[in-house]
Amino acid sequence: MQKELLIENAFIEKKMGHSNLLLKNVFIRSAAYEGMLDDGLPNQDLVDHHVAMARGELALTTVSYGAVSANGRTFNTQMYINDRSLEKLKVLADEVHKAGGKVSMQLTHCGYFSKNKDSRRPLAPSRIFNAYGSISGIMFSKAMTLADMEEVAYDFSVAALRLKEIGFDAVEIHMGHGYLLSQFLSPRTNKRKDTYGGSIENRSRFPLEVVRAVTEKVGKEFPVLVKLNLEDGFKRGFSLEDCKYVSKALEKNGCSAIVLSGGFTSISPFYLMRGKVPLLGMIKNGSSLAEKITMALFGPFIIKRYKFEPNFFLDQAKEIRKVVKMPLAYLGGVDSREGIEEILNAGFDFIAMARALIHDPDFLIKLKANSIDKTECNRCNKCVVEMDRGGVKCVIV
Repeated sequence: MQKELLIENAFIEKKMGHSNLLLKNVFIRSAAYEGMLDDGLPNQDLVDHHVAMARGELALTTVSYGAVSANGRTFNTQMYINDRSLEKLKVLADEVHKAGGKVSMQLTHCGYFSKNKDSRRPLAPSRIFNAYGSISGIMFSKAMTLADMEEVAYDFSVAALRLKEIGFDAVEIHMGHGYLLSQFLSPRTNKRKDTYGGSIENRSRFPLEVVRAVTEKVGKEFPVLVKLNLEDGFKRGFSLEDCKYVSKALEKNGCSAIVLSGGFTSISPFYLMRGKVPLLGMIKNGSSLAEKITMALFGPFIIKRYKFEPNFFLDQAKEIRKVVKMPLAYLGGVDSREGIEEILNAGFDFIAMARALIHDPDFLIKLKANSIDKTECNRCNKCVVEMDRGGVKCVIV
């Protein structure tokens, strides 16, 4: 009979798959938008936030939403990978290393999910109505051509290489949450009739081309993680069976680890976060009066609340653990010693978390020292509101 793993096993050094990255434990700071930018450039708050993660015993901290191009931003003041942002990101990487941690960048492209006024026709797998950007006058997306896809794959690969060159330890390709690569995977948004639409084999073709472009550019020993939905969280979306297919394909295509997640930002945003919906704060954060009125009138009806339960994705994630041998990072409702031990005993290689660490960057130190057993984060999700008020933070500390 296999011996049950205790939390002490989580604090042992672990290699990231076939890469050359050795982590001091299994804990990863999940990419969750920080909002710590000045005119689209990382500021000192962003540096301090990720340094605090490293000092708090976290092995790998992930900087969120590095758009691979200017038109890959959801809004104009978001960060994208260019000379100016890389200069700031090098400082961040250096400081995280001094604090004893490793750092990754989440690379993404928003696709049609945009209110970026610099891009009047955002790219997507198909022509899609853009509810998110419609108030800003960005009503519909442009269906991507083969040339568009080639250019975007190139942008992902170059961004990854440039981050490697300035000292980042890994990159995470965002294939979930309703952004461009997720839009290709989801039958809800991918209506193509060519070899990039229809079956899951076709819908995953372009996302896998992006993974191959990145791994070829950075080399096989540099870690390339992928954030992938278990499910979109609504009918006729990306399904658990789809996730099994894509996970097996990623295993064959050189992916270092999969961070399993869920939800679609513009349709089922709280499928990922669970807990309360801070609607009043979201209304106040509206970028225009029209957006605030729309959110006030329709928000209660269109933003579904999902009950929080510890390890809420675990049953779905176990199904992926059955079909691949590659490293998997569990994400979703990690909040206690007992929950961490449950994840370890289910065979997951890494544990990704955000809200418990936003509440207390020293959460892992306290767990390791047996001074606490559970986070005091109450899942009010007001930290989500703070992302648009100068930077993510916990409001109950």
